[in-house]
Amino acid sequence: MSDTFSLAGTTFNSRLIIGTGKYRSYDEMKAAHAASGAEMVTVAVNRVPLDGSSASFLDHLDPRMKILPNTAGCHDAD
Repeated sequence: MSDTFSLAGTTFNSRLIIGTGKYRSYDEMKAAHAASGAEMVTVAVNRVPLDGSSASFLDHLDPRMKILPNTAGCHDAD
């Protein structure tokens, strides 16, 4: 019997949800994500440059990770 977690039609083998903030480097973030075994990552939407004007930590996420948007710190739609 497996202990899985299902959300919105996706089944996860890990119940751990890891974040993207507070890492000293993208390499450290990637290593922590890989070591954790998490399959879902929270992303603060106010930290994502939607205009593509600069590099983003999104470019360094494992594409297999499911993204869970975090709207903390957002005060309006802009």
